[in-house]
Amino acid sequence: MKLRHKKKRPLTREVRKERDDRLFVLATEDTHAPDAYFRIFRDTRIKVTVLPTTDTRSAPKYVFERLKEYEEEYQLNEGDELWLMLDTDHWTEPSHIQNLREVNQEALQHNYHLAHSNPCFEVWLLLHKEDIEAPMQRCSEAEKRLKAVLKGYNKAKPDMSTYSMSDVDDAVRRGEDSDPSPNERWPQSTGTHVYRLVRVLQAAQAGER
Repeated sequence: MKLRHKKKRPLTREVRKERDDRLFVLATEDTHAPDAYFRIFRDTRIKVTVLPTTDTRSAPKYVFERLKEYEEEYQLNEGDELWLMLDTDHWTEPSHIQNLREVNQEALQHNYHLAHSNPCFEVWLLLHKEDIEAPMQRCSEAEKRLKAVLKGYNKAKPDMSTYSMSDVDDAVRRGEDSDPSPNERWPQSTGTHVYRLVRVLQAAQAGER
């Protein structure tokens, strides 16, 4: 049987002299917001690649499969990390929660990291500007609040120009302080574990392992 050769890591090295960069691959069920947001983490030490949902297959198992396919296709080095990012939203309902549990279990077996949001990624964006005062059951509630705080928010064309690195620090702090379930696989109430990922990115930018 012919062995399949993996592609080289998708990194640009025209101006690099040292091999100290790290690759972070993020698979998300969202199409636009995470992809736009993580572009602010541009640095010579790290590269963040977001695998957004570009079709209708946004269920947890499909997002996980996209991450697994990436790992199978590309050569990854020690220190590179793969992250699964899901919006719990309706996936924690009785008819769906078993699928969510199974996907998380399989992801951990592959040594992937988890950074889920309850109910959605917009909670993480909101934490850059304020604490979460009231519980939110649906993503539409988070989007409505974010739109009010930012004086406008377009999910299809999110504007990340208002987010400074100081805002990012505030979001990490708020995310940690408000997390009643840091050891759970996803937030059990309104909140987000994206701060886990961002904390790792900040450490990598500082040259820490």
